[in-house]
Amino acid sequence: MIFFGEYNIQLDDKNRMRIPNKLRALINEPVYILHGTGGCLFVMNESEFKKFVERFESVPISDLKAQEAIRRIMSSVFPVEEDAQGRFVLPKKARDYANISKQMIFIGANSRMEIWSQENYEKQGYSSAESFDTAIVDLKAYDI
Repeated sequence: MIFFGEYNIQLDDKNRMRIPNKLRALINEPVYILHGTGGCLFVMNESEFKKFVERFESVPISDLKAQEAIRRIMSSVFPVEEDAQGRFVLPKKARDYANISKQMIFIGANSRMEIWSQENYEKQGYSSAESFDTAIVDLKAYDI
C-alpha cells in the first residue's frame, strides 16, 4: 500500500481528528500511531506496523541500548479507535511529542502516513524547491 499527498486537518475541541478520507479509503485494517522521527507521529496500518515491530525480535535482550530504544518506541504506540463518525482522540502524550495544538499536516509517506504540527512541518521546509532537490540527492545512495 502506498500513501501520498498532503492534507491540512485540525483537532476539534475534544482533541479528536480523522484520517483524511482519501487515505482512510486505502486502509481495511486497524491503524496504529506512534512517535516518529523529526517530531512527527507515524501512522501505520496493522500489516506495516507488524512488519516494523517484527524486526525487534532479532535484537538480543543483552543489547541494553537497543532494548531501551524498543521500549521508547513501543511505549508510544496506541491503536486508533474511531467512533461512528470516523473520529478518534489524539492522546495528550502524542500531541505533546509532536507539538500539536490545533492545526496539523497529515501526509502520505510511502508505506506509512505522518502527522505533523503545522508549525514543525513549515519549519522543515518540505514544500520548497531547495528541499526537494536535497531529497533527490539524499536518495542517490539507494540508487534512486
